[in-house]
Amino acid sequence: MSFELLVAALGRFHTTPDSAARYDTDVDAAAALLRTPPEHVVRLTEHGLPFRMDAERGPLFERADLINVGLLCASERTALEIALRFVLAFSTGPSSEWLDPRDWLVTVRLPEGEPGRYQLRVPDFGAPGVAVLPSTGLDLAPRGAQFDTRGHQAALRITGAPGRVRDRRAGDIFRETLADLHARTVVYQCVAEPLRMKHQQAWERGMADCIVVSRVITDRLRAVGLRARARRGYLLGVVGSEHAWSEVFEDGCWKPVDVGLAFIPRRFPGGQDFPETRDFTTACFGSRLNRLLPCTGEDAESLVHDTVDCQPRAMFGLVSATPWKA
Repeated sequence: MSFELLVAALGRFHTTPDSAARYDTDVDAAAALLRTPPEHVVRLTEHGLPFRMDAERGPLFERADLINVGLLCASERTALEIALRFVLAFSTGPSSEWLDPRDWLVTVRLPEGEPGRYQLRVPDFGAPGVAVLPSTGLDLAPRGAQFDTRGHQAALRITGAPGRVRDRRAGDIFRETLADLHARTVVYQCVAEPLRMKHQQAWERGMADCIVVSRVITDRLRAVGLRARARRGYLLGVVGSEHAWSEVFEDGCWKPVDVGLAFIPRRFPGGQDFPETRDFTTACFGSRLNRLLPCTGEDAESLVHDTVDCQPRAMFGLVSATPWKA
C-alpha cells in the first residue's frame, strides 16, 4: 500500500471529535485493517491521524478514523474498499437484482469479549418481505425478543417490491439531502457510534454516514408533517454491513427513502467506475430492496449495546450472508 495514498486520504474526511472517540485499536490491528506496514500507521500520526499513547500498547487509534483512511485512499486495494465494492455491486444490475426473492443464510456475530457483555438487536423477522425459511440447527432469537446475547443465524427469504413516494415534499427533501452529499457540503464517511446518535451534531460538523443521513432526513420529513421513521439493519452480501434508511408512511404502508444507497455506489472513492444507474437511484425513493434486513427498534438505534460501559457499539465486520439452499 502506498503511504502517499494513505496520507492523501487524511484530507478527505473529518476526524472523530474527542467527545465521541474510543482510542482502542493498536498499531498492528490498524496495519492489518489498512493492509500497510505498521511503520506506515505510526507515520500517519505525523500527518494528522489522531491517536492516544498507551504506556503498554503504544499508539491507539479510533477505528472510525482508520476505516475512513482505508475507504478514502482510492487505492482499490484495502480490504475496506474491496468489501464496499462487493456489497454494492448488485446496484449496477437489472431491477431483478434488487427486487426478486432471494434466499439468504444470515450470520451475525457479537464483538469479541466476555460472554454476556454485549446485547445484540434482533432482526425484524416480521417485516414486510422477510420470511424465515424452514431450516435445521440454526439459531433464532426467541419470538418477540428485542435483543440476544449470543449472536444468531437464520435462513431467510427477502422479497423486494417496487414503489414510489408520491409526496412532493418528500421528493424535495430526498433531492436536497442527496445534493448536499454530492457537493461535499457534508462528507459521506464512517462516523463513530456515539456521534451517530447525535446526528444533528454530526451533520453540522460536515460528516455523515447512512445512520446519520437516515436520522437527519427523518427529522426533515417529520418537520413538514409527514409520518416518518428511521430504520437500521443489514445490507446483505458475502461481505455484509450494517445500514440505515428512512421510511415514509404513505398509501397504508411504509415506503423506504434511502439517500445513502442512492449516493454511495456512484460517488464514494473505489466505486466511481460503477456506471450511473438512474433506475437504482429511483428505486431508493420508495422501493423495498431484497438486500436489506431491518432490525427491531426505532429511529435507527444502535444494534450493539455494551452492558459494561453502558455505551452503544458499532457493528464493524460482524455480519455476513450467503445464498441459501435448503
